[in-house]
Amino acid sequence: MLDVSRLNDHSRTFAQQLFREFPDWLRYARFDPYEEFEPEALLVEVPRPVGDGRNGLFITTSEWEVSVGFGENFHARFGVNGQPGEDDFRRRALDFIREFVAESLVLVTASEGDQWLGAWTVRVENGSVPPQDKEAGVTLRIRSWKGTWDRDVP
Repeated sequence: MLDVSRLNDHSRTFAQQLFREFPDWLRYARFDPYEEFEPEALLVEVPRPVGDGRNGLFITTSEWEVSVGFGENFHARFGVNGQPGEDDFRRRALDFIREFVAESLVLVTASEGDQWLGAWTVRVENGSVPPQDKEAGVTLRIRSWKGTWDRDVP
């Protein structure tokens, strides 16, 4: 199991907040093996709770920010904006994770054939995912943490 005390200050601060809220995720934590510049950074790879568990959630604290990704085609970066104390990017990252795991946010990816066009999040409203506009020939893939809202829109 990862010794959180051996993480760098930024990573340790975030890890303590993350594992206070999601203690079971500590078993998926390790030092980020992809980070050469900052070897004391955190990487957490949480399997998706549906299907084969692949393409789950990943969280990393490399590059002195917090990145959160899901599946193969989405990640969001939370970093310092503005003056110190004006923006708590760690809180914003935790809010994002909390909302995604609760399925109040879903991920939408767009592709045309094999070409990936983009990805964004959508807030679930009144118990459903609002319709998404798209151009002809574009396929939208809607994915949620537990699979509740998963569907393809050809």
